[in-house]
Amino acid sequence: MEVCLTLSGGAARGLAHIGVAKALREAGYEIKAVSGSSAGALVGAFLSAGYSPDELLEIAKSVSPLRVFKPSIPPKVSLLSPQPVLDFFKKHLPERFESLKIPLWVSTTDLRRGGNILFHSGELYKPLLASVSIPPFFPPVEYENRLLNDGGFSNDLPVEPFLNGNRLRVCSDVTPLGEVERLNNLLEVFFRTLLISLRWNKVSKYPLCDLLIVPDLRGYSFVNYRRAEDYAERGYTAAVEALKSL
Repeated sequence: MEVCLTLSGGAARGLAHIGVAKALREAGYEIKAVSGSSAGALVGAFLSAGYSPDELLEIAKSVSPLRVFKPSIPPKVSLLSPQPVLDFFKKHLPERFESLKIPLWVSTTDLRRGGNILFHSGELYKPLLASVSIPPFFPPVEYENRLLNDGGFSNDLPVEPFLNGNRLRVCSDVTPLGEVERLNNLLEVFFRTLLISLRWNKVSKYPLCDLLIVPDLRGYSFVNYRRAEDYAERGYTAAVEALKSL
């Protein structure tokens, strides 16, 4: 069966999407189109470029966070430099949307005009960089006379491109708003606040999904990229269970 896959943002938690894609493929579902926001856009770009979930997991495990997340000196508009991330894209992904093997939509937020923009054609690198550019960590991206940043702020579950088709719409949300007992550091407070602000818009998208997959990531950090296998396994387990309902 052919499916369209929509992937939410979630920083390191987005690695769980890899497991979701693996479970779908093993169950015989063919991913024919992908849309995503932030980390979901990044995972979606690799899937659209033709990488298998196992190949993508190996890339995730091989990347050193210290090489990708480098301080911006001086930190005028962001704490981290976007150049290593852009170099990573150029190493692994094609330059244009049209060169992808599977159609991809990337969610971004237009800071000047306000609102959401979904990119589907043209240059891939800058829209993808914008989609993962969450402040204050990365600066906004100038592209096509727009100032763009993280797509999660305006549309964290961009299922809209698939509403008029007849393929199964599968959505993976790795940032549900469950109750937490404590917040241990500044980053956890930041991401918790962000999740609360995004929650109500995203929940309104749930009824548009034919199958909603929500991996259990309680206790899993938004920034621990070294646990790629653990995140992917959580996504895989959740997807296998959710597929039983079809």
